[in-house]
Amino acid sequence: MKKGLLSVLSIAIALGITTHVHSQEQKDSTNEVQTLSTDSISSKKEEKNRNVMLNADSNTSPRSVNIGLPFRGDILILENDVPVVYWFWPTVPTVAWRYDNSLAKMGLLSFSESALTFGKVGFAVQSSDRDASSKFKGYASVYGNSFGSTRFAATVTGPLSKKGWGYTLSAHQNLDKGNGINYMYTDWYEKATLLKAGIQKKYDKGAVKLLYKYTTSKSMMSNYQPLRYDGDGKTSVLDNFDLGKDSYVVRDGLVPYFDPYTGEAKQADLTDDEFCKSETHSLYLCGEHKFNNDWKLSYSTMYQKANTPIAIQVPISVMLFEEDQQGMDKYYYHDTNNQYTGSVQYTLNQLIPQSDITTWITRAEITKQVNNHSLRLGFTHQYNHSKFVTLSGMYVQSVEANPELLDLHGYIPAYGMNVPFSNEYGGLPVQYSGYCSPTDFTVNHTALYLSDDIKVNNWFRFGVGGRIEKVSKDENRNIYTKEFILDKPTKKHTFNEWNTVGIADFVLNITPNFGLLGDVTYNNFMDVETSWNYPYKDDNGNPTNANGLTADEVTAANRAGGSEVMPRQSDPMGHKSTVLNIGGGIFLNHGTDFSLVSKVTRITKENILSNSATVTNPNGSGERADFSPIFYDISTTGWSTDIVWRPTKNFNLHYLLTLQNPQFKNYSYGAFGVNYNYSNNVIPELSKVLMEIDPSYSFMNGAMRLWFSLRYFGEQNANATNQYFYEPRWENFGGLEYRLSRKAMLKFQVTNFLDQKGVKGQMQGADQITDDRFVGRSVVAGSIRPRTFELSLDLKF
Repeated sequence: MKKGLLSVLSIAIALGITTHVHSQEQKDSTNEVQTLSTDSISSKKEEKNRNVMLNADSNTSPRSVNIGLPFRGDILILENDVPVVYWFWPTVPTVAWRYDNSLAKMGLLSFSESALTFGKVGFAVQSSDRDASSKFKGYASVYGNSFGSTRFAATVTGPLSKKGWGYTLSAHQNLDKGNGINYMYTDWYEKATLLKAGIQKKYDKGAVKLLYKYTTSKSMMSNYQPLRYDGDGKTSVLDNFDLGKDSYVVRDGLVPYFDPYTGEAKQADLTDDEFCKSETHSLYLCGEHKFNNDWKLSYSTMYQKANTPIAIQVPISVMLFEEDQQGMDKYYYHDTNNQYTGSVQYTLNQLIPQSDITTWITRAEITKQVNNHSLRLGFTHQYNHSKFVTLSGMYVQSVEANPELLDLHGYIPAYGMNVPFSNEYGGLPVQYSGYCSPTDFTVNHTALYLSDDIKVNNWFRFGVGGRIEKVSKDENRNIYTKEFILDKPTKKHTFNEWNTVGIADFVLNITPNFGLLGDVTYNNFMDVETSWNYPYKDDNGNPTNANGLTADEVTAANRAGGSEVMPRQSDPMGHKSTVLNIGGGIFLNHGTDFSLVSKVTRITKENILSNSATVTNPNGSGERADFSPIFYDISTTGWSTDIVWRPTKNFNLHYLLTLQNPQFKNYSYGAFGVNYNYSNNVIPELSKVLMEIDPSYSFMNGAMRLWFSLRYFGEQNANATNQYFYEPRWENFGGLEYRLSRKAMLKFQVTNFLDQKGVKGQMQGADQITDDRFVGRSVVAGSIRPRTFELSLDLKF
């Protein structure tokens, strides 16, 4: 259930409607037309005016820019021009990367640049490690917050000889208490260590650097919370649960699962390294070289070995039963005869024990300025081998802070009595949780890309670019969806596809300060999550021969819906998705004091594999089945206006307004004899109205700076049927920075200074709910961080 992780992570810099602030170079002569700077054309590589690390979910991850399209794992974090991981599952990017003083710079790549360089959909955080310095330099920082979290980081650089050799060393330690949550079975939300050591050689025409990075972390992944849905978008906290501050994970950290290879019921300890300790070893070789003919080569390659687990406990809203909904069933505290009375929560435990991930990513790029052309030719190669097993188990817990594990004694009408359903570890029968699955695949991407930014004259610039990529994936798939694997063979298949990207843009000055801009990005790619399809099954629900039904016919049947569509089809069928992003608008500048860009954007994404294909039987039996593959499309039309205003030397204001309409298209299916149609519904978690207001003011001759960042999110739907929604909300940050000296900066920040009880994320398990059964009832969703006071000190030496 990757969808569960998406609600927890906030690593995404989400897809969607983007704006660009088009600054202009100042010329000596006022009679000369002011021309756009190289990085200000609409396809420019970097996206400005984003507080990338201000995150209402986490204090260590990049923020989520909630505009346009939902996150699906496409977004990148780059370090030294290559992704820090191949894919977010199971190696979460922040396991292998942190923002600290080991990085010389950090920014945000534009939508088109992400597509051109790595074929990804959306924005990418880019960062670069520090180079060796010609004399000793040091950087250190100390961080602490009101919940007891601390973070330490230090980096030193310096020379090794007078012949261009130098070094970099850095260390990072994060001891995170989260929101002060008492998990009872662990003292920490996360404990993480990151070490880097590099050696660099600078020479007349360039430099080359070898860098080793080691990371390890033990962290919690679940961030689900119970609350009450009062109707009309309103929610309230439960009497026995402090939203954002209490834990909704069983208090002893012991959760049940099934072994897919033996069929045995087992128990996992969430504090065991096997289920919580991530470890990565990464080796970078990167550099640049200038040739005599003015061509410049930059290159970077990363080899990585990762051993990363994931442990998520996903409470399911449709299976949160209050006392009047429990019928004749009875619940007992686990392994006792003491009956429990109160609300109960059915929870799906999903575990990936420590995995075996090997990644090798290379990027090389040559550039040259030829007359009015900025030429670029690039090459990328990505290799990844991932081998891991996904374990699962369903269990029942109490609804309270630090819930207790419960045993179910289900009422059997035919017997007229209650019968124990839970096993010795508190797990429910396997038909509730699924039979688990191994993953074993090897994928190779090899691509060439090129671009040319052309300055026609002082009034007009345009750019074009393209990428072509060969991708192959060898996959071993578990096809036994209604049985344990035991010693049965998996099915092997090789997928081969060509991926293509095309980009174009222009900027036209009508006057020196006013003009038009436009851009288009086309991205056609084979999805990382390949789909499998078997239209016929045996009596156990496992695949048999296809008997002539084609993949297209199966896809059409799933889209049409109907009870005849069978759960979990598994015949190999690669599928490709297409994203088209078209935008156009105007820009207006007044020197460096005022910049405005107003832009209309249309984005479509087609043939998306649904993450909501695991459906709970609406008859109340608790039976769950996977009705994959289900495909759908998305479209978003929006209008964004981005303003940067500097009315005085000391005051700066950034304002962004986005109006959009993100909708599902061609999204319907049948499951358990019920037809579901989400077409034209608004995508959950995405708002139609978004605002960002970022003022800052400097005083004391620039030594002190006061700043705020306010983000408004309009009404958000809580499930795919749009039956439930959340009221609009604000996310708010503020801070005061004081420069103690040229080498010391003290920073005070408050996250959520309004102390809101923010609700976000989809209601778990509610995508098939079409009535008002949850109004006045307890449900499960996510929450933003409570008010947090943060203090940090940055030093240079």
